[in-house]
Formats: sequence, C-alpha cells, structure tokens
Amino acid sequence: MGAAMQSPVFSKQPGSIVYPLEAVEKNREVMFSCEAQGKPPAVYRWKLNGTVISVKSSGSHYSLSGGNLRISHLNKDHDAGTYQCLASNSLGTIVSREASLTFACPPLIQHKDGSRLERRGGPYLQRNENPVILAFAPPASDDADGGA
Repeated sequence: MGAAMQSPVFSKQPGSIVYPLEAVEKNREVMFSCEAQGKPPAVYRWKLNGTVISVKSSGSHYSLSGGNLRISHLNKDHDAGTYQCLASNSLGTIVSREASLTFACPPLIQHKDGSRLERRGGPYLQRNENPVILAFAPPASDDADGGA
C-alpha cells in the first residue's frame, strides 16, 4: 500500500545574510538553507538574480547538500545578489521567497568603558521579515552586547 503523492511544500526557506567586507578568513563561506517535503522527494535548484546556478561545473564554488546551498570562497562582485530555492518533484515546482547576500562594513561597537570603537566580525544579519541563517558564529566577547 503506497503513500499518497504530494507536491513539494517548504518546511524551511532561506533568509538574507549581510557578510562583513573586512572578513579575512581563508575559506569565507555562507550557507542558505532550503527544505521541502513531498512525495516523491524534492530535487533542488537555486537561482542567483533569476539565473539558475550551476553547482556541477568544474571549479564551481557552489555546492548542494540536500536543499542547502553552500557558497565557498565568497566574492562580493560575483556572489552578492538575490537567491531563491526551487524544489521540484513530478507533481510540481515551488519557488522560495527571495533571500539576499550583501557585503558591508561591520558596525562600530563601543567598549563598555567608552574608551574606543572597533569593528567586529560577522556575518551580520539583515533584519526583515525573513529568517536569517548564520554561516558561522560571530567572535565571542565579554562586551559583545555593545555596552548595553
């Protein structure tokens, strides 16, 4: 007795990320998450600025793990833009909400004692109605609350 067929339905959609321009990590990367439920299971593709991303080409810095898109060796000139996840099965295709990847200078944070300002690593999250995905944790600090 087989289970009923079902077109894909999102259980997780990507969120926007603001990546610090001053990041110096050798392997700078971010990950956009996407997950859909369906029978048969969904197959995933991603678009950047409306164009399907080729994750299988040699030398590509894009990779897929399930529906998650990992972007390695970030390049602000090539990777900044609007991303969307497409989840498909034999019953249809659904398109996620838009999620942006932008690059910006980290904010200046004043120490608790007011002695100096400094820029802190990120990534920093864009505050909007979309959930946001952290690619890695910000550096830990005892004054990370910005002096509040």
